[in-house]
Amino acid sequence: MDSCAVCQRPSPKLLLFSTWVHLLVLVFCAQAAADVPIAQLQSKPNRCVALHQGQVCYQEVILYWHADRTGEYCLYQQQAQEPLHCWQAQASGEYRYAFASDTPVQMQLVSMNDKTRLAEAQIDIAWVYKANTRRKTHWRLF
Repeated sequence: MDSCAVCQRPSPKLLLFSTWVHLLVLVFCAQAAADVPIAQLQSKPNRCVALHQGQVCYQEVILYWHADRTGEYCLYQQQAQEPLHCWQAQASGEYRYAFASDTPVQMQLVSMNDKTRLAEAQIDIAWVYKANTRRKTHWRLF
């Protein structure tokens, strides 16, 4: 019962054409991906520890970055207008950052050629003692 008119095998010309289309799409995607630099950004340490919850945490953090190609890159603190530091004709770098915050901070590595954000690293905050939710009231009669 193989008499299905709709279930015909594709012609060899159609197979060859679809193979060429797939190949062209793969080549185009590979070329587009090759134009965007790949980068990594790390912070050491990536967590700052304060004594009490809500306190500002102070620590020197070293930010390391590496890109797959040489270029002009800048390091930004998220939502800041001015970069912390920029490098020209470099593929890697290091920056010592005087961290002071009571909330986590997002750092970003940006390619200055096209203002593309390439990598991010977050510096978290941890506390030794959590904030006490009830108030301590001391009543003394004498």
